[in-house]
Amino acid sequence: MNPFRLLGLEWSKFFPSATFRVFIVLYASFFSLLVILARSMGKNMTMNTNGEMTHPLEGIFDYPNNWELLANIGSWMNLFVLGTLGVFMITMEFSNKTLRQSVIFGMTRLEVAVSKLLWAAALALGATGFYILLAFGGETLDGGLGLPPIGCVVGFFVQAMGFLFLGNLVGLLIRQTALAVLAYLAYVIFLETVCSSIFYYSVAKTRLLLFLPDHVLGALTPMPLPKSVGEMISSHPLTLTEAVGAALVYLALFGLFFCRRIIKADL
Repeated sequence: MNPFRLLGLEWSKFFPSATFRVFIVLYASFFSLLVILARSMGKNMTMNTNGEMTHPLEGIFDYPNNWELLANIGSWMNLFVLGTLGVFMITMEFSNKTLRQSVIFGMTRLEVAVSKLLWAAALALGATGFYILLAFGGETLDGGLGLPPIGCVVGFFVQAMGFLFLGNLVGLLIRQTALAVLAYLAYVIFLETVCSSIFYYSVAKTRLLLFLPDHVLGALTPMPLPKSVGEMISSHPLTLTEAVGAALVYLALFGLFFCRRIIKADL
């Protein structure tokens, strides 16, 4: 099982797809535009406080806050664009029957499953590289240069891979592109939040609800806020260590379930 051969097969399968390339362009362009908009707001926003003009977002693009802010902005791209791309890639395979063809042409079902997971990891690595490039570009414009905080980079990579894995899994379970995309977006936008809120207020006020998949992945790229503000928003937020640990557990579970489903399912 040569991983580079598997990645080469996935590349030759998806790169010619116009839809796949549109997703990549959307990710890069919207990520860049949101960063430019955030920079403009951060530098130009003023507030009148007791007759004195202040800049409430001053310093938000200073090192290391710039890395945290860009990771938080990119988290929306990971959630919407990469997650939806994960759904699309699997449902497209079922529509074109390429999963079945791969098995017919000699690949084992395990190799088929592993190739999808490797491809998702490669896309997450590419997204992380683009995030680092944007951050370095912003620092160059500001006349400074700082090394990327390892926590921000690791959190961004794990989050991107997590949403891709989740999208792959939803696409595998539902198979119909429109329904799978709708189910994925419903879950990450409101379903988990609504269900956890109902459980919190009706059954038990437990911190374990913070360890649900979507919340864990979102906690990997928190907004750079003062500690006091963060405590007001959430009295018991997940630490980065907790979020990364829980996310790695979910990645393992998603990957194992995905492989098992590919091995057992009718392709």
